[in-house]
Amino acid sequence: MKTFYRTLALAIAMAGAAQPAFAAPAASQPHSQTQQASGSLQLLDRNNSVLLLVDHQIGLLTGVRDMDSAALKHNVVALAKAAQVMGIPVVVTSTGANGPFGPIIPELKAALPGVKIIDRHSVNAWDDANVRKAVEATGRKKIVIAGVSLEVCAGFPAITAKAAGYDTYVVIDASGTFNQSKHEAGMARLIQAGVIPTDYGTVGVEWLGDNGDAKAGELYGALDMPATTLVNQLFQAKGK
Repeated sequence: MKTFYRTLALAIAMAGAAQPAFAAPAASQPHSQTQQASGSLQLLDRNNSVLLLVDHQIGLLTGVRDMDSAALKHNVVALAKAAQVMGIPVVVTSTGANGPFGPIIPELKAALPGVKIIDRHSVNAWDDANVRKAVEATGRKKIVIAGVSLEVCAGFPAITAKAAGYDTYVVIDASGTFNQSKHEAGMARLIQAGVIPTDYGTVGVEWLGDNGDAKAGELYGALDMPATTLVNQLFQAKGK
């Protein structure tokens, strides 16, 4: 584990060295009005993001070992539901669904009624013309990506889409891989490439932006985060 943190620190340092320095703004502005020198410093919102879900297939999830597969399933389904609540376009792709990897997990498919699953053969989802066209058709420049495996199915499109001019984010707890070494190597590579790691709950509340929004209750219900769900249950119990 110490080796991992040393590797991660080195990757962060190298990524930081490759980035231009930015002066601090003279005065704070509301998020909706902030103009950043770099798109990667601008928060996600419901108008600038597209969600790309890559290879959450039954056969692949059975091999996940870096996190609990039930938690992974919960998180990616919750992320998809949150996207539906907030009106975020969702692109879903699988690899050889008729082969050993199998179809997309049924819970995810059920959470995205009417969303076409793009089946492909390319290892890198970004190499598939149909996937690229689906993302490009949204007109959005921030791609939130989750996939199994983390280092390939999420990592490859995140790195190549970033090279193509997109801001890319990988949702770590809605992605998974087959051992801890692959997880650590994948994380280091993503950070060194300038891809932004995040988690499903943070993405959801970033999309929301304001707890006074009429969609807040529905959004938090979709995310089903343990802490907020328990607090809400406690609040409701006290009101009875």
